[in-house]
Amino acid sequence: MALLAGVAMAGTLLTGCGSSGTLVVGVRQGQPGLVTPLPGGRVSGFDIAVAHYVAHELGYRDDQITYTADPEQADLVLGTMGSPALRNVAGPYLETSTDILVRAGDLTIRKLRDLARRRVCATSASAKRLIRAFGGKWKDAFLAEANVPAACAPLLADGRIDAIVADAPVLVGLAAQYPGRFRISGRPLTTERYGIGTGSDTLRDQVNDALRHMFDDGAWKRAVIDYLGVLATRYTSPPALPRSQL
Repeated sequence: MALLAGVAMAGTLLTGCGSSGTLVVGVRQGQPGLVTPLPGGRVSGFDIAVAHYVAHELGYRDDQITYTADPEQADLVLGTMGSPALRNVAGPYLETSTDILVRAGDLTIRKLRDLARRRVCATSASAKRLIRAFGGKWKDAFLAEANVPAACAPLLADGRIDAIVADAPVLVGLAAQYPGRFRISGRPLTTERYGIGTGSDTLRDQVNDALRHMFDDGAWKRAVIDYLGVLATRYTSPPALPRSQL
């Protein structure tokens, strides 16, 4: 299946410079649930809730926080731990998994092996496990590779593919855009850990302390319920953080 073009995040993502009194946060585009565009150029989602809490702990007001899709322009970058875009990483702020999203009435797909002869949409990162399991011929015949998971949802809705493979929080966000039409298979494929790239040891330790406060005062759990609701029973407690060096 042909390579699919990714969709850009709706709304304006602003850039700035931390030294001028703003905090610029790098966030992931095309991944609703983590970062969901809203009318008027605003954004919402679990990553946004985490970023706002951390920024406030670092002393920034709402009007001093801006977002960018370009990690090179950011003071903090939220993403998957191990990503080359993340340096001096704080966290994790979430331990999650890659999962499968299917149409609500399709009960034939429950686990990895059920995808062996099904049409699947995924990013190159999420597709790695599938290609290892099924091989290059399967990739050529059954995989629609997208730049961002959001590009897959219309294909699943109109029947051009049978499943989407992406991180579970993103699948929750996609399902919310098509109420009642999709379901998560419930069989995690891989484990993923989300962290915050900071660029320095000092800022990393400050961000870890901010996350620790978020975990302790209940704000993290409220964000899980607000943005990842159907996964709340999976994420009953926050992940362990490294010991503070401050």
